[in-house]
Amino acid sequence: MAKKNRRRHLPPSFSFQRPLPELAEVDALIRRKQWHEARDLLRALERRYPHRTDVLERLLTVCHELKDVREYERAAERLLKLTPDNPELVLALAGAYSASAHPALALQTFKRSLRQWPEHAQADKARQAVAELESDFEAIRAATGLGDGDDALEFAALHERSQLFVERGEAAEARGLLEALLRRKPDFVPALNNLTNAYFVEGRFTQAIDTAQRALGAEPDNFHALSNLTRVLFLAGRHEEATQAAERLKAVESDRIDVWTKKAEALSFLGEDQGVRDAFDGAKRAGLLTRSLAGPLLLHLAAVVTMRQGREREARRLWQQALEIEPGFDFARDNLADLHKPPGERHAPWPYPLQNWMPPQTLGELAAAVERPIGRQDDSTITREVRRYVRKHPEFAALIPPLLDRGDPLGRAFALRTAMLAETPELLAALHDFALSQRGPDALRQEAAQAAMQAGLLEPGTVRLWLQGEWRDVLLFGFEIHGEPVQRHTPKAEALFRQASEALRAGQPERAETLFQQALTHEPDSPAILNNLAAAYSYQGRQHEAEALLREIHQRHPDYPFARIGLARIDITRGQLDQARRLIEPLLSRKRLHFSEFAALCGVEIELAEAEGNREAARSWLDLLRGAYPDHALIPEFERRLGQTKRGRRSR
Repeated sequence: MAKKNRRRHLPPSFSFQRPLPELAEVDALIRRKQWHEARDLLRALERRYPHRTDVLERLLTVCHELKDVREYERAAERLLKLTPDNPELVLALAGAYSASAHPALALQTFKRSLRQWPEHAQADKARQAVAELESDFEAIRAATGLGDGDDALEFAALHERSQLFVERGEAAEARGLLEALLRRKPDFVPALNNLTNAYFVEGRFTQAIDTAQRALGAEPDNFHALSNLTRVLFLAGRHEEATQAAERLKAVESDRIDVWTKKAEALSFLGEDQGVRDAFDGAKRAGLLTRSLAGPLLLHLAAVVTMRQGREREARRLWQQALEIEPGFDFARDNLADLHKPPGERHAPWPYPLQNWMPPQTLGELAAAVERPIGRQDDSTITREVRRYVRKHPEFAALIPPLLDRGDPLGRAFALRTAMLAETPELLAALHDFALSQRGPDALRQEAAQAAMQAGLLEPGTVRLWLQGEWRDVLLFGFEIHGEPVQRHTPKAEALFRQASEALRAGQPERAETLFQQALTHEPDSPAILNNLAAAYSYQGRQHEAEALLREIHQRHPDYPFARIGLARIDITRGQLDQARRLIEPLLSRKRLHFSEFAALCGVEIELAEAEGNREAARSWLDLLRGAYPDHALIPEFERRLGQTKRGRRSR
């Protein structure tokens, strides 16, 4: 990963470690050049076996192929601690530091190589690199006022080390270094900017904001500080102040690519799609989007807002460009992978994963709140703890709407569950807005719509939702679908009822009739047994007897759903559609329905909608049936009749 791609693959180190069986799979992936899959597996192995040189060596090779400089750098550092006398590894790490824009660390590491191995075969190249880096560092030193001599190099290297700690989420280590540096040079703005980020990772919002403002006190137009301040104010729930900071950031003019990137980075948190696009266009006008200058993050953020504006082909092209610059760039890779899914199952686009939106401490505190006391939690306890946490941390609640709008799969699902548990007016309103949006998978938006309806923010009935990539009229109802027994029978009646039902399914209606009659001797007023006896009559062609029995059941048990549904079907066949509708309507106001009752209701609604010539309503009911009861035996027949595929898409 050295500058100009001059690095050689590292030879395996001598080791007495017992071979890991999983490495055979890694080696197979490497032979097939499945670099991403190999990297994912090696990351998992490294977490389990943090001191394995064979794992780290392979990780270096894979990261080199992916041009994943950050991961390569980290793995090289870890491997160097295990094999400190490896001259090739020291040179490779120095090259990685140079490639990742850490010139002080690169210069320091190349000098170490020359001190320890002055006669090494690559020593002349190291000396050349030192000469180039010293020239570059002299310009950096003069611009930042670091001072002269080795102290300046040591200071700069420690600062760059703190940057690496922040990028890796190692906030405490970063903060320790930065606070020591700032004691030596209190107004060193780059250190203040890194300290802002370290405080954020630790969940210390007040200190992060104060530190960003301290940096701006020293340099009012410092774009790193303005970007950090905008982002942290927004994530702290102080949205109005974040907008004010964003306006200051937008006004900064520069011919540096990182200015435009920092603008896009901050504005993407605020959801200012046009501002992100303006930053991208500004970099483009300045001629900064060449392969040698552009970074993958700006291209990725531009792709996100382009996709949100409905231009998928252009967004894909931008993500591909980002991966050409850095093949291991996960933000672009994950969004593109998500686009392989059908439109109704996509989360893309999203700018950042969940950990970029909230500090690990925030997630940890919420998890701890809902897990106390372990093993004795019920839904009401979890709900109470979530509500208490949301009241205590309003900045956390303020993140729910943006996560629903532009979070990654984990972030959006996390926001949805939190909002549904907390049920505050603000979060219920966020669920309502999310349900009526075009963001995220259909299933999550339908859940949000159901929650909004139960809260009284949507009226039961027809609602226009974005489903399967188009606007569709969908039926929503406030009842709960459950699987609990609807009616319990005596043991003898239950045994006979089960035998009779099996006979009916086996096409033996006469035997089923006899068994149902026997069951009625034990429970003469059971609507379930009577209803199934009516079905046995119908299967034998005895329609008049079946209808008479259904009317008797409905008169004796007017709340029994299956009698209403059976009579409504008879009315539909006779063209008495208004009468069928009157029979069905009371079921729509129920609070709870069993799966079987709901399936029967969906079926009769489909038949009624077909008879009324309303195929769109029929499709909506079929969608409801498919969502709640995907294996129902009648779904294929309804799909055929309504001209739908098995995925529920309309055939053309």
